[in-house]
Amino acid sequence: MKNIDLNKNFIMGFGEIMLRLSPPNYKKIIQTNCFESIYSGAEANVIISLSTLGHKTKFVTKLPNNMLGIKAKNTLQEYGVNTEDILVDEGRLGTYYVEMGYGYRNTEVIYDRKYSTMSLANVDDFDLFKILDNVELVHISGITPALSNNLSEVVLEIAKHCNKNNIKLSYDSNYRSKLWAIKEARYFLEKILPYVDYCFLGYLDMINILDFKNKFNNLDFEGRLELLYEELLNKYPNLLYVCSTNRVVNSINNNSIKGYLFNNNKLYSSNEYNFDILDRVGTGDAFTAGALHSIINNKNNIDIIEFATCASVLKHSIIGDINIIDEDTINSLLKNGLKTVNR
Repeated sequence: MKNIDLNKNFIMGFGEIMLRLSPPNYKKIIQTNCFESIYSGAEANVIISLSTLGHKTKFVTKLPNNMLGIKAKNTLQEYGVNTEDILVDEGRLGTYYVEMGYGYRNTEVIYDRKYSTMSLANVDDFDLFKILDNVELVHISGITPALSNNLSEVVLEIAKHCNKNNIKLSYDSNYRSKLWAIKEARYFLEKILPYVDYCFLGYLDMINILDFKNKFNNLDFEGRLELLYEELLNKYPNLLYVCSTNRVVNSINNNSIKGYLFNNNKLYSSNEYNFDILDRVGTGDAFTAGALHSIINNKNNIDIIEFATCASVLKHSIIGDINIIDEDTINSLLKNGLKTVNR
């Protein structure tokens, strides 16, 4: 496997960064007259986390030519992300509202991103040779192609360019039922998977989106997952690593997670972690960043999945979408377990 030169080359994210608005103190939207604001997005969350973990990163998107666009760009820069290839145009910044759940009340998300500046972008807007120069790894998720047919085309062109130019491609399924239907997601996933190196695809993605048959009800979860990953690799032998988590929801504020990695025709699993939750949004992105960080640094398979899972677990303790936990903190949980005070 070709190693990534962390000193010279970028890890690039491509997608939409948005304004997140949340009522404070677990209130419902109907109760509140004020909102806490955060700038985030699935791919941006991964790139910022990788920057926090010490990588050279850049992000490519299209922002509106107003103060909201400037603030979104500044947020990326505050975390050390290169923004020189971000485009600016007329339009609006995508917005979403998060109503934090509690106990048995689910967290609710409302999207307001239709006709955003990024969703209206097309292939001709992006000079792929320029933006992918000195890039060794690109991360994209299924959220971006779900936004518009134009962006679906852009993502596929990026994937093809990566494939032709020996640039690694990371893809997170990140299926959102509020953005597109299962059949649309399947059509696109089957198109992009032949170009993907590092894939974040879970049990339900294979059953529901790829329509793999669940013939293994006599097996436990890990047995079924391993057979499904074998089927996935038989169809897409280009996939180097496939990762996912299995979450048990004890309540909205208390979950358990176990991570899984499939490599060289073998399934590896992390320890299972039980934890309380301040904010669940962005925890999958933290897992993705943790896995990519460990893969890039040539860690063994057990260390990859343990680090990724611990990164996700710790993100549940951070308000907002972005995992600002550094490598030392993640390694401390890995090596020492829970400590009440670090002295």
